[in-house]
Formats: sequence, C-alpha cells, structure tokens
Amino acid sequence: MKVEVYDDLDPTVTEDVHLHTFSVPGMEVRAGSGKGDGDGSGDFETRLIPSVQYYEIELGPDSLNKLHDALKPFIAAARECGPPPKGRKIRTK
Repeated sequence: MKVEVYDDLDPTVTEDVHLHTFSVPGMEVRAGSGKGDGDGSGDFETRLIPSVQYYEIELGPDSLNKLHDALKPFIAAARECGPPPKGRKIRTK
C-alpha cells in the first residue's frame, strides 16, 4: 500500500511533506452574572478570557517557509520558552 502525503496549501507538492502542530492565541468572550448591587436585577458582565486553539497542517518546504516568514516579526519580539505543561494525570485506585 502506498501512502502519499500532500501539502495542505499546495496539493501538487508531495515530496518532503511533514505534519506540523501549532497553537494560536485568542480571546474568548464569556458572559456571567455580575456581582450586582443586591437588588436582584440579575446584572450580567462580559469578560475576555485568554484561549488557545490548536491546529495541525501538513506542509512542504515552500509552505513551511511562508509560515516562518509570516511569523518572523512575532518570533523576533517573543521570548523562547519550553513546551507548555501537560495536564495533571488523575490517579485511579
């Protein structure tokens, strides 16, 4: 069985294509009940909550270079860090 992998941006590219996983920060709007002034009016407040969306994409060398070029100004201003912490494992008895 032959498996071919295609660049998700350029399906004509099938050589040297690799899967890349990345995250994109964003802000999620959440509505909740406000503290109110005790009059029972049920005031609501909205707030922005930081969020992260994860993506996977298969890219060949040219498409990967385009992604790197688009991110250059952000990478230049960023601090390098390690991977995000993994979630806590729940122990079962």
